[in-house]
Amino acid sequence: MTIAFAMMIALHVNAFGQEASGVVDFARKFLEDSRGLWTSPLHARRADVKWLVPLGISASVLLPSDRGISREVVESPRIQRPSNIISKAGSFPVFVAPAAMIGFGRLTKHEQIGNAGTVGLEAVLQSAVIVRALKAATNRERPSKLRGEGGFWDGGKSFPSGHAITSWALASAMADQYPKKKWVGIAGYGAATAIGLSRIGGQNHFASDVLVGSSLGWLIGHYVSRHHQTD
Repeated sequence: MTIAFAMMIALHVNAFGQEASGVVDFARKFLEDSRGLWTSPLHARRADVKWLVPLGISASVLLPSDRGISREVVESPRIQRPSNIISKAGSFPVFVAPAAMIGFGRLTKHEQIGNAGTVGLEAVLQSAVIVRALKAATNRERPSKLRGEGGFWDGGKSFPSGHAITSWALASAMADQYPKKKWVGIAGYGAATAIGLSRIGGQNHFASDVLVGSSLGWLIGHYVSRHHQTD
């Protein structure tokens, strides 16, 4: 992750001839948003109940059903084949898209595209850092583990889904950057949904892993986008 972060910073600034101060600004913003994201549970508001309660209920319902859903997938080769194809496509580094937007925006002097790419890139990096920490803290077995039961703290990296969190973070960030272009949100959320479902169908994650990952990604993307607007 450290290497990817350094590479993206270099691509974001130095490759386009920007001054070193650009690196400092990006890193400062990243750290500020990181602090805000990690401490956000301490600042929950009453308005947050409208999404916290449904998420908690959904996760509580899915957790006991995870193994049953996975068994159904194993018995359905028609689901596994397309899921594996989509999952492999979704494994393409998600930061490439926002990085390309930054480059295109700089080369064509299209400020909106460059700024949108910057927001998307930070959202992806923030979600990647958070998901790694959560995976290390929960150590949940993957559904593909031999004789595994999907237990937490049993050795694994299933919870939450990294593909889901990064793809939903990018999708929500892009939807916020282009609110008048509905097709951006539809395409982004559609792709993120397909990637998340493919991780279940491909026996890479349990359903609850994808639900929580998608929800966190959605929240991270909106958080980063909103905080860039206030700069």
